Amino acid sequence: MSEQEMQYTAKDLAASLDVTTSTLRRWAIALESAHYPFQRNEKGQRIYTELDIATFEELKKLLGEKMTFADAIQQLTGHTKTNEKKSETEKLNVTAEELEKLVSRAVKKAVKKEREKLFKQLKKQMKKERDKLKEKS
Repeated sequence: MSEQEMQYTAKDLAASLDVTTSTLRRWAIALESAHYPFQRNEKGQRIYTELDIATFEELKKLLGEKMTFADAIQQLTGHTKTNEKKSETEKLNVTAEELEKLVSRAVKKAVKKEREKLFKQLKKQMKKERDKLKEKS
């Protein structure tokens, strides 16, 4: 955030939106739970920027158009709790498939490495035996 960007308190923002501070807090909590990031001051209180004001104005407009609160939050942030759970499950499935491939590749690589190591040892041993035979002859 640039130093020149205006910052607003909850009280100021609530007044400009013509809502109560408790309504603003409820909206902010819902947005945060949908991964909307708010700036915070050194006391941990939310500080609102022009972008946040535009977001709250859009939320108020959507609610005025009779959109459900959950749908309005989802439209503004692109996140819903259902979608998050679904995408986490999909990540797990993808991760499981990727893990299977990674393990398979790692096992093949380890087997190849071990095989090469055994061949080197065998080659060394055969050379020693051959040298012993030469000495005896």
